[in-house]
Amino acid sequence: MKRPKKAMIDGDILVYHTAFWAESQDPDHFPAKLDSLIYEWIPDGVAPEDIIIALSCKRKDNFRKEQWPRYKDNRDDSLKPEHLEDVREWIQDHYECMLLPNLEADDILGIHASEGTHIAVTIDKDLQGTTGWHYNPNKEDDAKFISKEDAYRFFCKQWMMGDSTDGIPGLWRIGPKTADKLLSEWDEDEWQDNILELYSEDKHKLREDCDIPFPEIAIVMARCVKILTKEEYSIQHKEIKLWCPKTGS
Repeated sequence: MKRPKKAMIDGDILVYHTAFWAESQDPDHFPAKLDSLIYEWIPDGVAPEDIIIALSCKRKDNFRKEQWPRYKDNRDDSLKPEHLEDVREWIQDHYECMLLPNLEADDILGIHASEGTHIAVTIDKDLQGTTGWHYNPNKEDDAKFISKEDAYRFFCKQWMMGDSTDGIPGLWRIGPKTADKLLSEWDEDEWQDNILELYSEDKHKLREDCDIPFPEIAIVMARCVKILTKEEYSIQHKEIKLWCPKTGS
């Protein structure tokens, strides 16, 4: 995939960062701080006029809430900066932004990265589950390409582990080392079948109680950790194609 000349930037993180800065430093000058952060995040070779800021829908409208009602409930009591909405409104007034119904900024980045039209710019690790060009301005000097194989492995690993920061429990007693070990032991074409089987075994219960039966719960967990790509979303029709396993059974 040829390196894109445009970039899609995770606006959620920039908005939160700027709002916290405004609260502790200078609320009257947050636009300059936000501008500075955005320009720091622009990858080499991308012109400032060729960036789009991705922003999330409201949490209650996220399609994952229909799948797993507890999705991100653990953040309900988290501290929100006083000027959050002011910063969010300002960035929409002064930059080209994209919001899509029921989607998070991560999904918008994943869709465009997988299409090969934009470099996805974020510090969020979850984007490693989508193929395409990516840039983490906190860890990398330049954009890198994530292959389809590496993205699929990351997704399967997350499917087993869940994501505690988003309230996605995953499988009990399966952390990153165990997940990596299992994937290395299995043939790649067996990964989905084997993960479904783990979700059905008593010894690998979810990390929290759940009344969703197997195999639905395994699919729900996958849909929650899966960042949408071009295969799972139609920008033209604003339609989500929910992920389903392709197994050998």
